[in-house]
Amino acid sequence: MSAVGPLLSEFRKKSRLSQLELSLLADVSSRHISFIETGRTQPSRAMLMRLADVLNLPHKDSNLLLHSGGYAAAYSELQLDSSELEPVRHALGLILDNHNPYPALVMDGDYNVVMANSTQQVLLTRLLKPGQELPAGLNVLEAVFSAAALRPVIVNWDTVASHLLRRLRKQVLAFGKPSHTALLARLESMSPPPDWQQPKESQHDGPMLTVDFQLEGQILSTFTTLSQFGSALDIGIEELMIESYFPADNASRKFFEALGNSQSDLVCRGLLFDELGLGHDK
Repeated sequence: MSAVGPLLSEFRKKSRLSQLELSLLADVSSRHISFIETGRTQPSRAMLMRLADVLNLPHKDSNLLLHSGGYAAAYSELQLDSSELEPVRHALGLILDNHNPYPALVMDGDYNVVMANSTQQVLLTRLLKPGQELPAGLNVLEAVFSAAALRPVIVNWDTVASHLLRRLRKQVLAFGKPSHTALLARLESMSPPPDWQQPKESQHDGPMLTVDFQLEGQILSTFTTLSQFGSALDIGIEELMIESYFPADNASRKFFEALGNSQSDLVCRGLLFDELGLGHDK
């Protein structure tokens, strides 16, 4: 029996759809869906593309579904440093540079940093104590959880760490990505907050979750936004996340503006691109 049937059934069940519901969304008969899943019908490439779109599958899973049916992949999987993605690197560089004097970075689908603007790099070096080093590969979530990196300088660490764990768990439950499952296991082994599964309510909570850093005797309060490419036809580009930090109060805003105007920081920026390997096109 073709492998496409069991795989389609698995993707359908992950989406919590019955065969009838999937057939209605895809505008085909439920009998046809049943025949595909049981191997009685060999679906066309066009049909598999339609079902992948209806199921809102990530590009990687869409390719897997096509491959299981004996068809070529529909989406590329290029490296970010490839010549074909030079326009993408340029666009990311513009986004990061234009976000200065506030921090911003680009992560891959597993939360590894692949690019960062100058403010982000300067902030990282100032947050770390002498002798401290960031974890190898600079995985953002692992850096937040590591006692040798950002954990000691995040004032509201329990709240932030709990939020990140719950968000990652939702991704694991929704998509079952093996690398996310492994990452969640690693974070759970790094002494997470004991009651991270339960969101807390506080009368002091603002309109967004803030990340409060202790830096040189003051508190920097920030909140973040995550952006992704909405029209990506490449697996890696689809998974890229642009995380942009914004000041959550006037004191933090003034700090970042002063940081951007500091001539001494301009010297640090050139060094950081070499030391952390987080440079981007100019």
